[in-house]
Amino acid sequence: MGLRNNKYLVELVGSYFLVLTYGISGDAFAIGFILSAFIYIGALTSGAHYNPAISVGAFFLKRITATELLGYIVSQLVGAFLAASSILLISSYVFYVETPINSLFYEQLGVEILLTFVLALVAYVAWIGNPNHKSVATYSFIMGFTLVALYMMAENISGAVFNPAISIGTSVLDYFLGGASYTDIPVYTIAPIVGATLAAFMYKFILEDEY
Repeated sequence: MGLRNNKYLVELVGSYFLVLTYGISGDAFAIGFILSAFIYIGALTSGAHYNPAISVGAFFLKRITATELLGYIVSQLVGAFLAASSILLISSYVFYVETPINSLFYEQLGVEILLTFVLALVAYVAWIGNPNHKSVATYSFIMGFTLVALYMMAENISGAVFNPAISIGTSVLDYFLGGASYTDIPVYTIAPIVGATLAAFMYKFILEDEY
């Protein structure tokens, strides 16, 4: 199997375990630590995005091609769907994400944009600016603890998703089983992509020369 295919397999497996942890645990530290683990595993192969929004930003920064972007997104969505299916088999529980009832749409959208911006900017500064063996541990550690902090900040306002794959991949299974979680896909897709694109813009035009 060539490196090109390995990228997509790494993105699928990493996305699978990230979503599996969201569904089984829902604990900020568990989610952050599993992200750290799979960034450490996959950073040198795929960049360890595990998130379509971060992949969109990487495309904007010309780190991946349009074809690779499509492959990354498909792999991430398949990984999320398989994770939701596994959770159903393990626990008879249909896992999906939905917006909290005690917050308003604009609050949810704003928080997902702002905090995805932070998550993606950390990714671009910590990895895209210096992709080598020595930086893998730093990248994985920083990203994991960043996600822990952001999750704890946003959980009660937006659900703390920051990742379209989590929403889309799990909503597909939920839809097949008669659920309606797909109605929250727009906030969990538009907001992270906007946030990550803004982060890529800031990195490219403001910070890139400093790293």
